[in-house]
Amino acid sequence: MVGFIVTAAVGLVLLLVFLVFDGILDAVNVDFTGSGIFSGASLGGFLTGIGCGGMIGTSQGWGFFASFLLGLFVGLAIAAIAIVLYRLLRKAETPQEEFSLDRLIGTSGVVTAGSQPGTRGLVQLMYLGSPRTVSFISDTPVAVGEAVVVTEVLGPDVVNVVLSQPTFGRTLA
Repeated sequence: MVGFIVTAAVGLVLLLVFLVFDGILDAVNVDFTGSGIFSGASLGGFLTGIGCGGMIGTSQGWGFFASFLLGLFVGLAIAAIAIVLYRLLRKAETPQEEFSLDRLIGTSGVVTAGSQPGTRGLVQLMYLGSPRTVSFISDTPVAVGEAVVVTEVLGPDVVNVVLSQPTFGRTLA
């Protein structure tokens, strides 16, 4: 019975550590398939299930082998639940492509600091649902409050813009 208790305790600690410190422990993640089968959470759930199932079997007067088989069954069930939950969480993640600055192309914005051709100004754009101010370059003079459209991403905070409709001094907010 002591072996089952220790196995359950180790499994529970592993399960909690991998659930609470998930992002920190990505370096030790052995799940090279991305399916969740070899994740720390599934391993912790499996060990917890073996220990708990073994304790239940032993408390019912079963022998070690029968208790161990019950523990394996419970461990596999808990590991399967952990794998399903892992896969559901993976599906809910936002793909990396969603954060690409190329998504700014075609976005409308309002100039907050005007510029002359070849010099930088500032434009406020909506990016991922939040206003973001970035530098811009334009081939024509652009004044504060004018509406522009992004035509090209030149760098991490520099875009190329062209004039759009007048905004009459409105800002994005």
